[in-house]
Amino acid sequence: MGGLKLAGGLWALGGLSSAMMTFGVLEEPVLLVLGLGGAIVGVTIGARLATRPGPDVARWSNIAGIAWVIAFGGLTLVEIAMQMGYVMSVAQILGFGVAGALVAYLRRAAVARA
Repeated sequence: MGGLKLAGGLWALGGLSSAMMTFGVLEEPVLLVLGLGGAIVGVTIGARLATRPGPDVARWSNIAGIAWVIAFGGLTLVEIAMQMGYVMSVAQILGFGVAGALVAYLRRAAVARA
């Protein structure tokens, strides 16, 4: 279950990064909502994976990872196209969430094979 704790740490970093992004985008409501939602999801899944790792939490991590890619991946593409200055921050948030979901998925798959 150590891999799930690593995934939890990555998710928590993604959630905290998302929360920190909200301080710079208070004037843009869509980014504010996305940042706060990402913070809640990332920290919640990260805490669950770190404290009570299990297959159900790993499954939720995978589902959240798909939503994370859609939300923050799309935002990354918009930021690149519009050159608004948040590209590196959004790419970092995207990376942490995707890495957390991927580690949880791989660890869950390894446990299922064993």
